[in-house]
Amino acid sequence: MYDTIHLEIRECDLDTPISFIEEIPCYMDIDKKSSTDGKIVCWLENIKIEIAGTTLRIKGSLTKWYKNNNIYGLEFNEVEKVIKGLGKVIGVPLEKAKVKRIDIAQTFKMKYEPQLYFSKLYYLKGFSRSDINVTSLYFNKESKRKNGDNLQLCLYDKNVELSNSNGYPLVDRFVNLLRYEFRIKNPKYIFKREIRCFELFSGDFYRELIKLWYDMYNSIEKRLESLEDYCEINLNGKKDLYETCLRLCVMAFDMEREVDIASKKGKVTAQNKSNVLKKIKEIKEELKKSSPALSMIDELNDKVRDEYKRQEEEVKRAMNH
Repeated sequence: MYDTIHLEIRECDLDTPISFIEEIPCYMDIDKKSSTDGKIVCWLENIKIEIAGTTLRIKGSLTKWYKNNNIYGLEFNEVEKVIKGLGKVIGVPLEKAKVKRIDIAQTFKMKYEPQLYFSKLYYLKGFSRSDINVTSLYFNKESKRKNGDNLQLCLYDKNVELSNSNGYPLVDRFVNLLRYEFRIKNPKYIFKREIRCFELFSGDFYRELIKLWYDMYNSIEKRLESLEDYCEINLNGKKDLYETCLRLCVMAFDMEREVDIASKKGKVTAQNKSNVLKKIKEIKEELKKSSPALSMIDELNDKVRDEYKRQEEEVKRAMNH
């Protein structure tokens, strides 16, 4: 589930120091437009390589570099091979690099268009919510301090991104793809220590990350805002509308009490009171027997939970081999 990472390593961190400025440009072309007198910029496909003096910075999506797309994330058992392979191509071992950013992400196939789910993800304490673009939703936490608590949860329509970047025909364009990314923009603050690249291979550290990814999603307050979130809705005609409104009314209010109040005011005869109470009882019995419809937010909750459990099992299998 790793996606974008930012790594930083100095020449003195290497067991066998090399000159980044002299060695790395031998493996790839220099981006002359982006480079300056104090910084050399190179590209390895989607991976940005920056050399400033004796410091090397690497930024980009591991998944895109390895799989040519990031529709679905790297599995845990692929991570070490991918990072060591990247280091080999660049010509620098990356195990001791500091991890300056980690994105944990996964894409889900949904029943409906992704943006229909966003309004139900209502509030996250300590975070600002932004849905200016209808195809994406952000929860941001930005510290005023340079090395503060910078986190971001992003949920967006992956199909839109794919269509804008010629990502088809990697997937069927009619499949609804919702992506959830948890972006840790300052790992040192979150984990109270410097994180080194070799820790990304650790099963214990990976478990800690996916637990954080899962817990952050669960911390979002959800809200039900459509009728279908409460009960099965059928609006295919006047009779269906009437029956649906009756069910919703019985669910929303204490109708037995309302009938009793109306009876005491003389608005309901004894016979009609008996018939109405009988009807209310029938509706309640039907509601008890009927399986509650799976709401849209329940669908997304289940997808996130199932992926977390799957990742836990994946780590367990990898560690047992």
